[in-house]
Amino acid sequence: MYRTCAFCNGKLDGDGGPSGLGVGRRLAFDEWKGRLWVICPKCTRWNLAPLDERLEHVEALARAAGEGRVAAATEQVALIRWRGYDLVRVGRPPRLEFATWRYGERLKARQREQLKFVVPLTVATVGLAVAVNVAAGGSVGVFVWNMPNIARAMYTGIIGRRTVGLIEPPICERCGSLMRLRAKHMAHARIVPDSTAGLGLVLSCPTCRSEGALLVGADAQAALRQGLTYLALARRGRERAEDAARLVEGAGGPERLIRDVARRELTLRSIAPERRLALEIAVDEQAEIEALERQWKDAEEIAEIADGLLSTTAELEEELRRLKNRKPAGDQPPS
Repeated sequence: MYRTCAFCNGKLDGDGGPSGLGVGRRLAFDEWKGRLWVICPKCTRWNLAPLDERLEHVEALARAAGEGRVAAATEQVALIRWRGYDLVRVGRPPRLEFATWRYGERLKARQREQLKFVVPLTVATVGLAVAVNVAAGGSVGVFVWNMPNIARAMYTGIIGRRTVGLIEPPICERCGSLMRLRAKHMAHARIVPDSTAGLGLVLSCPTCRSEGALLVGADAQAALRQGLTYLALARRGRERAEDAARLVEGAGGPERLIRDVARRELTLRSIAPERRLALEIAVDEQAEIEALERQWKDAEEIAEIADGLLSTTAELEEELRRLKNRKPAGDQPPS
């Protein structure tokens, strides 16, 4: 198996895990067509494994996927987490199972990112304050005690001032000003249904405070994700991974939860904390699985050509037929 991406020449990281390829941390496979890809961490393109290597490894990868947790799925693609690896299963995915640990990891990652800022600042400030406190006769004790809260507020302010990544800033329909949006401005945005993109985001103008623009598609998705990240810090509340899991699963998956929230046409800041977390997870999962499905379709076209050229022996053709006809491990009836 090659060690660099065939498209960008970047290094393929990881050791392949259950695939046995010796390379790759995010792997995609199709049991029915006997295909195996290593997904490049740099350009996200799918690198098709050589035929003589992949046939014997597809079944092992499928078994590992059966033990993993499904993070998101469409009718064609399922994203599965297995022991630190991302496995992308193509074709007839298993039943969608949103795992509580998946959402819990998201909250832990957010807390770790915040602590990278809060802890060093608090330690440095406390050290300085102790020296000042001795000289001032104990008058700055309250300040030292409140320093962690002050540091968290500073971190929240930094996140809130981040520019919203849009392809092109919108122009307010009310006052005509260019809307230079930051994450904190998304608190006043209102989610609405959109007939074409499925999700729309009505923006409040930072200048005139009126609703002045509508975002749809990728722009709406990007702005929504930044706004929800900021609100998770600025408007703290009861955020439990278990509650988010139940809300997403109870709605019938990410897409249905997003549609349900859009029908209510609420501003982001008026949504309850646990529902905001569920919405944040749903938007992230939907964006990731949609991107994977697009990448798979491109990779499938290349694989169709490559396999047509390479599978010329009777032995290889027989092995491909066997893999196409066998049922995945997740579909076997219980013994």
